[in-house]
Amino acid sequence: MLKYSCELVQDLYPLYEAGDLSPSVKEEVEKHLQECEKCKSIYMSGIGFNDGISLNEIESTIPESLDNRIRLSMKLRRMRIYLMVLISVLVLIIVNVYQNHRYEVSSAYQNVYSGAEELNHIIHSVPETSVEELSFLKDMYSEGMYEGVGKLTDSLNWFEEIKLKGSTLFIEQQSFYTTLDNLYLRKTDGRWDDVDQKTHDLLIQYAEEYMHEVEEDYEKFNHGSRSYFETVDVEGLSSPLEEINGITYTYNRFHKLPSQVQPLEENELKKRIAFVTQADIEDVALEKGQEYSYRFNVKNKSISGEVDAFSGYPTDLDYITSPQTEGELLKVDQVQEKVTPLLKRIYGKERQFFVEYLGENVNYSSNIDDKYYTFGFMPMFKSLPVYAFSDNTNMIYFDARSGEFMMMNSLDVIPLSLNFDTNVIGNISPEDGLKELNKKVEIEDKKLAEKRQYTFMDTFVIYSSTSGGLVPVHAYGLSDHDWTWRYINIETGKEELLYFEH
Repeated sequence: MLKYSCELVQDLYPLYEAGDLSPSVKEEVEKHLQECEKCKSIYMSGIGFNDGISLNEIESTIPESLDNRIRLSMKLRRMRIYLMVLISVLVLIIVNVYQNHRYEVSSAYQNVYSGAEELNHIIHSVPETSVEELSFLKDMYSEGMYEGVGKLTDSLNWFEEIKLKGSTLFIEQQSFYTTLDNLYLRKTDGRWDDVDQKTHDLLIQYAEEYMHEVEEDYEKFNHGSRSYFETVDVEGLSSPLEEINGITYTYNRFHKLPSQVQPLEENELKKRIAFVTQADIEDVALEKGQEYSYRFNVKNKSISGEVDAFSGYPTDLDYITSPQTEGELLKVDQVQEKVTPLLKRIYGKERQFFVEYLGENVNYSSNIDDKYYTFGFMPMFKSLPVYAFSDNTNMIYFDARSGEFMMMNSLDVIPLSLNFDTNVIGNISPEDGLKELNKKVEIEDKKLAEKRQYTFMDTFVIYSSTSGGLVPVHAYGLSDHDWTWRYINIETGKEELLYFEH
């Protein structure tokens, strides 16, 4: 066998030390070290082997006759070096991104802390404040709270996002503001009751709990590099906010506390859906939806939709079937006769409805030649229609060729109530209602150069967030645009606010 030169043995030293040489080559290297005093001396001192020699140079000095495993070992060692460099770069990038996210969390808490302070201030102030101050406080709260929470949510790490799933770090702004407006309104016009007081007390309690959680996290994330190892207490932050959202929802919708009103049992919801869709209760499948609603599917009927968990009424219905695309269209009157019987099956035989034809395929589009007759419907109470903001309406669709029901979409802002008093007597005339409103407006406009002048618009029923149900009102506006309208209860003479779910 060819004896190895000193240069080759020195080049092979790293592989020899790593144990990457084949047995035959290793034997030759060891034999050379025993015979060569120079190499043995260098080996024993550990100095001089592979100094200034690159891996490429080592490969080029190895004879072709050398075991192929040597070349493979050299390449693998080079690949390991490259891999370690790549891993190091990736780790540095990940660490840098994580540090930046933690810095963003720390920065976001400046706004979150300010928003928590504003939240407590506005809740404590609301019953005794003025209209102008309440409006100012809502603007201040919105800027601090929502900007900070938005930045915080965007900066959460993977573990924190998992914990947040199914929860929220936001207060439902529309619902919260409506509650503030109603607390103020009921306090100033003498309607403040036990529900108002307990609602206000609970809002204060949970706002203070939220402030405490924010303070603790704020302290954790303001200690320099140590903050990088801290995590956001997602559950601690979300818990009081979810309580506030629950309180404002039931207060606005029912004028009750969450403990005073409970959703229907799932089995009861299935019974109602089965009755409406004329199906067996065993064929109805429920899935929890947003807030107090359920998605449902009816097997063997190709029907799906959404049902309100409190009333048991479907808010959406979809008949999943192929519409007819050929043939003559039925007469509108012929199809319209089917609307009211279906609505009575859904909402009850005692219900009365105002139904009007809106046209073909209203708010509906398709890439096939299907034709849907679209009807708007609103409940009636003692000849008074229920009014929705911007004159919106519930809609129901029928196939214009077959006359079969296809789908229904109802308004979230009109949750039909089961306890509407149809015997309400309207003691307040439109003229008397205007006088009551003008008294309030005169106080509100004291600091305004131009005084507002309201005129009577109409009489109808609204779903009031102030009373938590359907009430008959006179409407007064500054113009035909209903966003300027205000509503006076025709029985009590008190102002009512329209209900908005979000």
